Amino acid sequence: MVFSRQKTDLLAGGLGGAGPLIAVWAITLIVLAALAIWLQISYQPPLPKVGPSSVAGAGDVPSASVGDAGAELAAKPDETASLAVSGPTKSPAETPANTSANTAPRTSAETPAAEEEGLSLIRMGPVPDPALVEQTSAGPLPVISVDGRKPFNVYARPYLPNGNRPRIALVIQEIGLAREASTAAINRLPKAVSLALSPYAADPQAVLQAARDAGHEVLLMVPMEPVSFPRSDPGPHSLLVSLSAAENISRLHHVMSRAQGYAGVINHMGSRFTATPAALEPILADLSRRGLMFVDARTSARSVVPEIAGKTGLPYAENDRYIDNTATAEEIDRFLADLETIALQRGHAVGFGRPYPVTVERIERWAQGLELKGIDLAPVTSLVGLYGPDSLSRAR
Repeated sequence: MVFSRQKTDLLAGGLGGAGPLIAVWAITLIVLAALAIWLQISYQPPLPKVGPSSVAGAGDVPSASVGDAGAELAAKPDETASLAVSGPTKSPAETPANTSANTAPRTSAETPAAEEEGLSLIRMGPVPDPALVEQTSAGPLPVISVDGRKPFNVYARPYLPNGNRPRIALVIQEIGLAREASTAAINRLPKAVSLALSPYAADPQAVLQAARDAGHEVLLMVPMEPVSFPRSDPGPHSLLVSLSAAENISRLHHVMSRAQGYAGVINHMGSRFTATPAALEPILADLSRRGLMFVDARTSARSVVPEIAGKTGLPYAENDRYIDNTATAEEIDRFLADLETIALQRGHAVGFGRPYPVTVERIERWAQGLELKGIDLAPVTSLVGLYGPDSLSRAR
């Protein structure tokens, strides 16, 4: 204690009369430093304003885990799930020849950029439109309204032309045969991708509405006889060349009554049926009379769809490639690139696929790069009118 007092006295003596003043300055600096530290800790900058540019858009893609690419999509007949989908055991798919073709470029479709910015606001309305439904003994069927509106026009996804850019349409078939695969395709694929509904779903109307709620236009799969029938069976109520026109029309109406709100139909299998004019013409004539379109899956190189569609006034389009018959990323990417080549040469191209996890994942990635390539992804209904008698449209 004596030592401490002596030390203090010596310090005061050394500082002389300036000691108290220095002490005041020291205390002032300590107070100012403490105040600065408190302000630094307590200050928080204002939150930035949130606008459209800062919100993740519809094009943001979740990371995809690719499952077994070759997994069977068909469910057992009585199996139900969140989408209420099921179906019969599938037969092997028929495949058209994959070759190229040439024609002049045509008008383009919506661009991916427009899809995400402007067209993402499109809402596909509830279905069916009562004016487009005919109540028959087979059940409700699509029909042209009294004021001339057609299901093909009303139920098609709206499409914005973009100069003369080439466009590609993708049709993903077998929607409704497996819950998880169908849900992923509906929710993850770009809205311009057209979805083909299986009539064998447990509740096809619910699946159709789910697809439209997500922004997709919908087509209906109609089972038709393949050349390998009966070894390959398209399913119940298939259209067969051995049946009368009246019986095939009855089967067609049964399939069509399963749901309402589709813009057209596609053939499931049908390599023999679509190559048989006498069997096919009454079917396409009925579809034309009901205001629908037909998308030829091109399971036969001898398909007579273009000739009969021209005679009946039926809007139609044709498949150019099956992109996932070998369901690997490499093969899917190769066929998507093939569609690009066809579209650049001819102005448009159509590809068919299935809702395999790997197919959905590869389409997601591929579609993001189309804008830079000058190619548009478009609903298949937008290609109607691009096929004519002078068009080398078919990829033989």
